Amino acid sequence: MREKQRKLQLPERLRWDHNAWYRRWLLRQLPSRAGSALDVGCGLGDLARSLRADEVTAIDASARMIERASATSERVRWIHGDVLTHDLGRYDVVTAEASLHHLPLREGLTRLSELTKPGGLLVVIGLYMTATPADWAMELVTLPANAIVGLAKAVNGTGGKPHDTEMPVVMTAPTLQEIRAAAAEITPGARIRRHVFWRYSLVWRAPEFH
Repeated sequence: MREKQRKLQLPERLRWDHNAWYRRWLLRQLPSRAGSALDVGCGLGDLARSLRADEVTAIDASARMIERASATSERVRWIHGDVLTHDLGRYDVVTAEASLHHLPLREGLTRLSELTKPGGLLVVIGLYMTATPADWAMELVTLPANAIVGLAKAVNGTGGKPHDTEMPVVMTAPTLQEIRAAAAEITPGARIRRHVFWRYSLVWRAPEFH
């Protein structure tokens, strides 16, 4: 997969946590209760702690992130490891919030699909690269909306930083065309939507037998 570098750099006061913005949406896609759930690239564990499952596992490649996250909850099984190679089971729910673009797209999506139990649900919120006229048209909505939300958060004191300073930042992402092409092969039937704030969602129900 050929990845491209994003050029957009927002003023500091207009930067805020876009992932947290979509977290409620992500949680609404999930069942009211699941037997098991896995959060991939969990960071400090905000999403993992919110997952409604009898058993929740969270994995991150950063030892420091796992160390800090594990101090916040004993309900979650925290794992320091590479999701591509770590020995993991299969789960009723698999989530990936702003983590798939840290992996090779096809290899990463294949691994996420393998970790999803037959009949289970995979939900991804990810970053995509602006590349087409439709993408640039969305920018006409995204840029002013981002400024309005950023300024509102700055005024009411809820802005903060867009991410923890210790979290790894990757300023590359696949295009939506690349994501859709990979999904058509690896997770056929997945629902992929373009969202504002440079995000897309992928929701896939694994076949009962796969």
